[in-house]
Order: sequence, then structure tokens, then C-alpha cells
Amino acid sequence: MDAWHLIWHDLQNWLHRKRLFAMDLEAYRALHLVAERQQRSPGEVASQLFEQAAQEQDAQAWTLRCWEHLSPRQKQITAHICRGDSNRQMALQLNISQTTVKSHVEIILRKFGVGNRVALRVLLSPWDLSAYL
Repeated sequence: MDAWHLIWHDLQNWLHRKRLFAMDLEAYRALHLVAERQQRSPGEVASQLFEQAAQEQDAQAWTLRCWEHLSPRQKQITAHICRGDSNRQMALQLNISQTTVKSHVEIILRKFGVGNRVALRVLLSPWDLSAYL
């Protein structure tokens, strides 16, 4: 077996070995209760929970990367969108034209990969954007 295959084999073994972790008694009981209700093993439930947590972390990291790619003005507009302001309100408060606001909104929605303001608000609802208002 060449070096590449040995490394690949070792990596696969490492990824598939059992992992041990500590859990407090309350979490342990909750895990077993959920497993019992779903008629699954505690290991299956724990794996699903870890997978969901990893996906959520990936989604949050992606959202943060989108935010970091906004210009300072786009961050302001995003905060106003999340507050529920209209294009007219934003234009008046930021002393820019409604056409400029509309252009920023379209770019922001595209950068976050959402179709409308409501989806953007939902995506950023855990964030406190008050510093950008």
C-alpha cells in the first residue's frame, strides 16, 4: 500500500472510531428520554443533535461572512431593514435617494441569498444591529 492509501485508511479509521464525551446527568437523562420517545438509540439521537449543531454553526458562519462583505452603508441599510423601515424612511434618515436605498437593498438581499426583506429579518433576527442605526 502506498503512502497516500495508508494516510487515507488512517483518516477513515479516525473519523469512524467512537468518540467519548462527558455529559451531565440531566442532559444524559434528556437524551435517553428523547431516544426512547423516538424509538431510537441514544447514540443515534446524539449524532443527529451534533449534526444539527454543526449545520447551525456552518449557517451562522456563512451569515457572518455575508455580513463582513457588506460596505458600511450596506450594513446601515441592513439594520434599517431589520428594524422594518421602508425605503422612504431610510432615504430620509440617511440623507440619500430612495433609488440609492433600493439599489442597496437589492445588493444586500442578493449577498445574503434571500428573496425578500422578511427572509433577511428572519435570518438576522438573533443579531443586535442597533449600533448600525
